[in-house]
Amino acid sequence: MNVRWGIVLAFAAMSLTPVAGRADESTGPPAHIAAAQAFLLAWGHGQWEELSGVAADAVPVKLGEQVFTLEPASRKAEVMLQFPFRGLATIRNGAEVKGVTVSELAVRVGDKEMRGPATVMLKEEAGLFRVTEVALDGAR
Repeated sequence: MNVRWGIVLAFAAMSLTPVAGRADESTGPPAHIAAAQAFLLAWGHGQWEELSGVAADAVPVKLGEQVFTLEPASRKAEVMLQFPFRGLATIRNGAEVKGVTVSELAVRVGDKEMRGPATVMLKEEAGLFRVTEVALDGAR
């Protein structure tokens, strides 16, 4: 009878090892991707408090030659994000995160909508990322 319990306990111990190993892994996206995603979602929904937490005081939004301003603290936006956006990927300079590319982003200025790939530039301060600039490349 003791041999059977030894086998059962051995199998139980082997099956718990991978679960314990996975507990150390992060379950969410990297901090810079989470910050860019939080910025885009807050901007699109007009959630100014959340936007202030992940953005600089004034964020220039470049649409080709035109530059518009997004000011979360003042609750002012000359340009608004339109949903959906998709395809977030990291921009690095060596090991340093510089920003996030967005494969498709849409913005509205007045009654005109522009869509295309975009770049969301980030700055890290004390382990937290803040959006400093948005550029829509090749808007159509």
